[in-house]
Amino acid sequence: MQSKYVLKKGHQGDLVEAVQEALGLRGDGVFGPKTEQAVKSFQIDNKLVGDGVVGPMTWRKLDLNPHELEADTDITTGATWIEQHPLPEGEYVKQETAKRWIFIHHTAGRHNPYKVIDQWGRDQRGRIGTHYVIGGQPASGSGDDKYDGRILQAFKDEYWGYHLGKTKSAAMHRQSISIEVCSAGRLDKVGDKFYTWYKSEVDPSQVCTLNVPYKGRQYYHKYSDKQIESLKALLILLSEKHGIDLQVGVIGEMKRLAQLANLPKSHGVVRPGPKPLATAWDFSDEACSGKIVGLLTHGQVRRDKDDMHPQQNLIDMLMSI
Repeated sequence: MQSKYVLKKGHQGDLVEAVQEALGLRGDGVFGPKTEQAVKSFQIDNKLVGDGVVGPMTWRKLDLNPHELEADTDITTGATWIEQHPLPEGEYVKQETAKRWIFIHHTAGRHNPYKVIDQWGRDQRGRIGTHYVIGGQPASGSGDDKYDGRILQAFKDEYWGYHLGKTKSAAMHRQSISIEVCSAGRLDKVGDKFYTWYKSEVDPSQVCTLNVPYKGRQYYHKYSDKQIESLKALLILLSEKHGIDLQVGVIGEMKRLAQLANLPKSHGVVRPGPKPLATAWDFSDEACSGKIVGLLTHGQVRRDKDDMHPQQNLIDMLMSI
């Protein structure tokens, strides 16, 4: 999926014209060789990569916002469904960076997204946190759903924070957008009851039972329908804003596995049985090294992490993008 806000040679339209005018060119709305060369020169003068492609960093150096250029005063055209709940300055890195990844996590905690961000602001671990947190339902099944699906933004997605722990690519912290979904995470079954890692009993309605265990675990706190709906909307918004291809990463690997499973059988050729789509969520040394960009899970870049878990309706949502 190529963002309409990433412009390059061959593109046409009002946004191209706005770039041309900002560069002092005649605004004909056609991204030709002269416009490409002007963009390259501007990028080099502003210490950017001179690739001639107008992406998020170039838009900012031009002091233009493509969303503002297309938006009007009708509030329904904006992302009014995202609430600002900022971390204090000093609790994230206030440095603008180009983005190549979106990472999805779950909190392995309780359902209130405000308390998640507030805790990051109080702890002594440094600049740890994600850009967005999506509230959920309590694992106890108490019926308190006022936070369910609510999206909070902790800091601007142009900035960054530490959120992955130790990986082989430090660039993934700087060049990623991070989303945290409130969930108690893995569950323990004792007799016929389920418990969180912090020993709270879980209502059966909140239990997700995986067909195939993930990272050695079969039971997890269920992601709610509202959380999955909010996550989809946020992923699409961020991919368009930052030019991140959602078809690469975990979605791309699942679609590759689905395609392999549907290949016709060749006479006399024995193929291995199809792998479950959830195996796309396994740890990948290639992903951990930063060689796979796009949409990834925390568990794909850390052997010891299992967020997010491959719940079936989450898989269905991602495959629908």
